Amino acid sequence: MTWSRVLVPTDLSAESERAADTCLDLPGSPALLLVHVGELVPALEAEAERLRALGAAVEVRTVDRATRTIANALLDTVHEEGVDLVAIGARGRGRALDRLLGSVSEAILRRAQTDVLIVRGRRAGPLFARVLVPTDLSPTSIEAAEQLAATGAIGEGVLLHVGPEAPAGLAALASGLGWQALNRPAPVVAGVIGAALELEATAVALCRVGGADAVAGISLGPVAEGVAFAAPCPVLIAYPRAALALTVRELDSVEFPLADVVWRDYHGTWGDPAIDRIFALFADRTLVALAQCRRHPDGYEVDAVFTPVPFRGRGYARRVVAGLVEACHNEDLYMYAVAGLEPFYGAFGFVPIPQTRLPPTTRARYDWAVGDMQAAQVTPMLRPAGWYGRDDQERRRRPAVSSGCGHNA
Repeated sequence: MTWSRVLVPTDLSAESERAADTCLDLPGSPALLLVHVGELVPALEAEAERLRALGAAVEVRTVDRATRTIANALLDTVHEEGVDLVAIGARGRGRALDRLLGSVSEAILRRAQTDVLIVRGRRAGPLFARVLVPTDLSPTSIEAAEQLAATGAIGEGVLLHVGPEAPAGLAALASGLGWQALNRPAPVVAGVIGAALELEATAVALCRVGGADAVAGISLGPVAEGVAFAAPCPVLIAYPRAALALTVRELDSVEFPLADVVWRDYHGTWGDPAIDRIFALFADRTLVALAQCRRHPDGYEVDAVFTPVPFRGRGYARRVVAGLVEACHNEDLYMYAVAGLEPFYGAFGFVPIPQTRLPPTTRARYDWAVGDMQAAQVTPMLRPAGWYGRDDQERRRRPAVSSGCGHNA
């Protein structure tokens, strides 16, 4: 976590000045880019000269608002200038995060795809003299802590977990960073704010998303948002750099309860290790999609392709179905596809068939429809055994995940 160029939005208020001054504490002495939405005024150049006298490299930009909102004008500048950090001066605490530029600070906090530093309160010492770093031990929060420690600028670091008890690994991670480990049982945001007050922290630093937030595609997690609005000291909101690790794998039988929990509200679906193979997609450590291949006496049925609501719209179902098909490609696979999803399954080699072509056990599931598949809103489909699609040659060169679709006992 190093910064070479920092954008400081300014309306030439005391809060803007405090934000710029705080940036002088950043390791590596990054260049400051003062950005004012409006015309160039003498006070802007005077502020730049004041900062230069303190040893900072300073550039000045004025931005024409044109037809944009002030927030959009600044966000466009953040993108165009390729800055590493945006530093915002804020007044007070609470939901009125900042009256500096109306709702500008909140917009930058939510939408800037870079680190954001919110500066409020009196200076209690150098910015990183005593830093509180909340963590849920997710990859995103660990990344933020490790990158902050790597700056070498932390005087005293405190790694905070908020929950009933300290999780395994907290003490070891803190020790590896050379920091203190701390656990607080309070609700998460209240626990962070309470610890910041108790420790007289000079800053709170955390990733903008926790593990579950990142997996669900949330741009600003509730903990980061709550701390940003309520902390008594500057808050560094780190933008995650590492991509999610997406892994498709077949569950071992002892892991079937993980799938049963996810399937709880999905037509009463459950896994039976004697006849089922269950494939799961994990985003980091979170299970985000499932697909099941059930071995009936007369054929194999694909069912229970399911992505929980918070994780939809990110292509997770496609990945987990691909994993199932790759592992079970040596068998004819039958299914009832929900009406409208025929093109989705068609991409994996499934083709519509008459219900009468389904194996009797699979066909029996919809006997109540008396052959009216349209009324049942499903389409019987078959994927013949073998590879499929335009990547056929590449797949043939790779070893299969499994030689068949036997049960997962």
